[in-house]
Amino acid sequence: MALWVLKFGGTSVGDPARIGNVASLIERHRRSGIDLVVVVSAMAGETDRLIALAQTHSSTPDPRELAALLVTGEQASAALLALTLCARGIRACSYTAWQIGLEARGAPDEARVHAIDPTRLQSDLESGIVPIVCGFQGIDAAGDYVTLGRGGSDTTAVALAAALGADECQIYTDVDGVYTADPRVIGAARRHDNLSYSEMLELAGLGAKVLERRSVELAGRHKVPLRVLSTFGGKGSRGTRFTGSPAMVNEDSLCGVTLSQGESEITILGVPEQPALAAILLGPISAAGIEIDLIVQNHARDGRVDLGFTVPQRSLPDTLALVRERAGAIGAEAVISSERIAKLSLVGLGLKSHPELIARLLSTLAAESISVRMMATAEIKVSVTIPEEDGHRALVAVHRALGFEEEARKPVPRKKRGS
Repeated sequence: MALWVLKFGGTSVGDPARIGNVASLIERHRRSGIDLVVVVSAMAGETDRLIALAQTHSSTPDPRELAALLVTGEQASAALLALTLCARGIRACSYTAWQIGLEARGAPDEARVHAIDPTRLQSDLESGIVPIVCGFQGIDAAGDYVTLGRGGSDTTAVALAAALGADECQIYTDVDGVYTADPRVIGAARRHDNLSYSEMLELAGLGAKVLERRSVELAGRHKVPLRVLSTFGGKGSRGTRFTGSPAMVNEDSLCGVTLSQGESEITILGVPEQPALAAILLGPISAAGIEIDLIVQNHARDGRVDLGFTVPQRSLPDTLALVRERAGAIGAEAVISSERIAKLSLVGLGLKSHPELIARLLSTLAAESISVRMMATAEIKVSVTIPEEDGHRALVAVHRALGFEEEARKPVPRKKRGS
């Protein structure tokens, strides 16, 4: 009998009617003879409500206690779904991370899954019970609750699928797959039937909001067949499936355009050239757990170089403090920053072999009078930073210019090996 792990996000369990809709979907799968383990998020808006509630008592809530508060959102969703299923004659049990031995390590708000004991879930499955597992949460070495970060329920689901050897992990959300751009922003975006893990990993890391990046990493590492579907899409939708090598699943050279807002940019000017310069300047930032992206270093002139990079806006004050201390110590001329930056990215296999796509990106931005501040390229992506206020306009223009909205777009042919 097939085993699927299903994950339902906050919009899918946002109210009693939607929980009933999820229960009906589970009921259909069970009638088809499929064993299920279900992972749920907190109801839409509940995590934000709990954070705001905590902040009425403290502007800087204690991390341990905040985690203990936030996990109650998932516990309510899991229990309500289990109650709904039981009322329909389907045996179901809700479980917290502690009850299934889901251990996590790291900061209380950004922990990573460390281990899972699947024994209790396997016992339920053998008895015909549908386990309903709280997503987003784990238990640390001291037995305290920690959370897996925003979107962490995706990671819970993939980790469970890996631990149980599931045949598929299905992530249900409010869109029916992964598109060439966010379909909630660009209605003419096209849905992909298949993508590789590596393509989705880049899309997730560059601003696509469909899947949490760690969940894609985990799926790729353990070869978990992964699918994104809509809870509200009806019975016919197949969503987007992630598995296999890029050459097997996606014949187009370009698979999407993403926009990440809430970015900041820092440039260290006139740094004396020396070995391992980036490590000297950026090492303390990484050690502080701050995410760094788009690192650009120019060629030396008169023995000095400029080094630029991006960080999330929320991390800018802490990053600047670290950078100014280190830059001053090694004789940099100045440190400048821009707080409100957007990052626009193209994602696709072999982008470096298709300079015409990069040229089209840049010419489109120029035609829109949108200035490019930084640019970085890699085998599977090219990213530029632009003023935040131009982000949406840039996304729409570039998506159209690259032909994504044509119903019968011809793919750019791949170059053969050795050519």
